[in-house]
Amino acid sequence: MYPHAAYSRSTVTSQLELVPSPETPPVRWSSVIDPTLPDSLPPEAHPIHITVQAGETLYLPAGWWHYVRQSDITIALNFWYDMEGQGMSWVWLNFLRGLREPPPGNVSGESQEL
Repeated sequence: MYPHAAYSRSTVTSQLELVPSPETPPVRWSSVIDPTLPDSLPPEAHPIHITVQAGETLYLPAGWWHYVRQSDITIALNFWYDMEGQGMSWVWLNFLRGLREPPPGNVSGESQEL
């Protein structure tokens, strides 16, 4: 279990910041510290910005990395379902996560010789 974090209010902006306790270990599957900082995302990442209105639902498929922020007072409900980590779905998901460079011929402006 991870230790509880605390909220700290900024004296400049009055925004709340989640401050983990010092002994909190990093989460191994999350390599982005702050996706709002320049150059914090890998070059192949193309963020999609979505605004969900009151009463709307946003569905994210299993394995999709996401970052959430609220622009107003918000109550958010999350439901995490158990994705069966077996079979070809798991193999493909791990394969796709391991891709870092596009294959030759798939880069914009690059021709592919047959």
